[in-house]
Amino acid sequence: MNPKKLLLPMIVLLIVFITVGDQYKFLPDSARTASYKARVFVIGLWPDWLKPKNQNEQREQEIEQLGK
Repeated sequence: MNPKKLLLPMIVLLIVFITVGDQYKFLPDSARTASYKARVFVIGLWPDWLKPKNQNEQREQEIEQLGK
């Protein structure tokens, strides 16, 4: 097969492995650990300023102050 035709299926398999690979019991422990570590690494690449904020934080503080 042409390597270009294999690229998309390989990317899909890699994404599936990273996202849910540690849940498959038929995989060896080392593969499940690699899946988990790869997911933690990919999530760690995401910058902190792009992570979602708690939009209700100010409201929650106001509610707590009303209750006091």
